Amino acid sequence: MASIISKVTDLDKEMRIKVKKLEGKREKLPEFLREQKKELINKYETIAKAEISKKKSKLGKLLKEANNHSEKELKDMMVQIEKSYKENKDKWIEKIYNQCIEDYMGY
Repeated sequence: MASIISKVTDLDKEMRIKVKKLEGKREKLPEFLREQKKELINKYETIAKAEISKKKSKLGKLLKEANNHSEKELKDMMVQIEKSYKENKDKWIEKIYNQCIEDYMGY
């Protein structure tokens, strides 16, 4: 009977030690969770910043390409306008001149 009581006492002592250790861990849990939260926030902020940077770079390239395309179209249009002007300027001047004369003379 004494050995049973001794075993129960030893087991109780062992369990109290385990409970005390677990209580210590439980007390540290809020701090551990705060640290984990900070780590996760930092991790995902880093990932988000990298994605934003990547998308910003991609959009910058697209904008530059669109700008280059627009400038090329503008240059092409200017060439066409210049060509049309060179081909038709004498006709236009004559037409304007004749219209002015007709308006002045009352025709």
